Amino acid sequence: MILCINVKNGKNCCNMHRVITETIQKLIFQFNQISLDTAQYRLCLSGNPISIEPQVFDLLVYLIENRDRVVTREELLENLWKGKVVTDSALGVRLKGARQAVGDSGAKQSVIKTFHGRGYQFIAAVLESSEILATGTNTAKNGFDTPAFPDRLSIAVLQFTNLSDDPGQQYFADGMTTIICGHLSRIRSLKVKSGFNYDMSKTSPSQISQEMGVDYSLGGSVQREGDRVRVFVELTDCNSGEIKWADKFDRRGSKVIEIQDDITHAITATLWGAKGTIREAEHEKLSSKPSQDFNAFDFILKGIYYKDKFSSENNLKAHECFDKAIALNPGSAEPLGWSAWIHVMDIIIDCADDRAHSLALAYADARKAIAIDPYSEIGHWALAATYAADGNSDRALIEYDKALEINPNNSDLHVDKGHQLSVLGQFEEGIELILQGINFNKHHPEWYFWSLGIAYFAANRLEDAIEAFNHMNNHNKDTRTYLAACYAQTGNLTEAQNQATELFRIDAETSLKDIAESHSYLSDGSLNLLMVGLEQAMDIKKPPEYLRIV
Repeated sequence: MILCINVKNGKNCCNMHRVITETIQKLIFQFNQISLDTAQYRLCLSGNPISIEPQVFDLLVYLIENRDRVVTREELLENLWKGKVVTDSALGVRLKGARQAVGDSGAKQSVIKTFHGRGYQFIAAVLESSEILATGTNTAKNGFDTPAFPDRLSIAVLQFTNLSDDPGQQYFADGMTTIICGHLSRIRSLKVKSGFNYDMSKTSPSQISQEMGVDYSLGGSVQREGDRVRVFVELTDCNSGEIKWADKFDRRGSKVIEIQDDITHAITATLWGAKGTIREAEHEKLSSKPSQDFNAFDFILKGIYYKDKFSSENNLKAHECFDKAIALNPGSAEPLGWSAWIHVMDIIIDCADDRAHSLALAYADARKAIAIDPYSEIGHWALAATYAADGNSDRALIEYDKALEINPNNSDLHVDKGHQLSVLGQFEEGIELILQGINFNKHHPEWYFWSLGIAYFAANRLEDAIEAFNHMNNHNKDTRTYLAACYAQTGNLTEAQNQATELFRIDAETSLKDIAESHSYLSDGSLNLLMVGLEQAMDIKKPPEYLRIV
């Protein structure tokens, strides 16, 4: 017989045979075959209880509930010891106990990670569910009048199949998938992941659940003929394989744009009822649309396709698409936000003819987007990236957080914010955010690896930076610049000079002075590391004094 102990107050759980006279929310967290039950204060491994001290249990709960951020030492002391004066060793002992209880250690740090000088974060993947324990119910029967309802359910949005006769319409199918994924991502009660790389004809729902850690998958097909679009969608329970909801949409022109709304509302109705856990405030966020004009909508999807190619040539094509979308529908925030982002990208990949002019255009378009739609996540994101490129890191981080408040599931935002934190010197937190984004979006664009490479470079992890950059299939001027410096600094001068040769092939007019100016967003130490490496790669024996960056 297993005696259940209420670890929070040390009382025997046999008292639970009484009739509950209040409503209690029971949260269950699951990770690494471990379950943590907040109502019964019980920690189990594969169903077997784990012995744990009350304060250690509370520490685990607090870290899990705040797993989206680093928790400071001061915050833990305030919440666990209620302001009492305790020694540093007391917290250390509790942390050690928490790690031991969940099979972690200070060396592994696979569950609880220490960020030196900042605090601690619970980093293991967590599945969360909740139950409302109804009043007047005899808990000795282990049954409750009010059924469990899902909290923070997870869904993988799979790549929609292009059924159009024209293979060139793949961008439209991909774009529809991205738009639907982004729309669902705004729902805080739903954890949304991108599963573009899955072929549903060869993959079972249970495999998707196991590999991506999701409850449901959303897949379908898109067929386009002019302004007529047919979309078939089905929502599948990954655990049972049951199709929970499916529908077909056959729309023309601007009515096509409403498909994302219809899918979102159908899914929320299926999972939670008419409104369920969707807050009223979220309905306003969901009401924004990329455009009211079908042709403008088409240009937006095509522009997004080009911008993910991450090259100067494709940036020009993206500019053309977003400019046309703006001209067709000047009252839409979405193309303005993306236009701002492409102006920033011109600066980032060093293909802007006039940096100051590109910044001015980015500021103008981003602010117009936000003025039209305060809930425009691309507007706030583009403004954040513009501030970052302009060296205003404080304002940048404020805008990143505003965008993440609108869409907490946006992996692009997590990666870009992680990049910004890394160049500001917050290496561990920045790299962690980028890796989370890579793991969250199975079909991420190549610029994720560009961001990771720069983050590793800023942290002086040059071998890791080389590996990250080499995950990219296509290299632009900026990646060649970093690779040349990394190879030189790690002693591989032959490969460093090869990268420098490719750099000059892309831009024969480039100079060390130009590179120093375009990479001024780096810290002095990182910029010096870059320039010294490039000097070696280019075999420059006596560079001008202005290149001597201290």
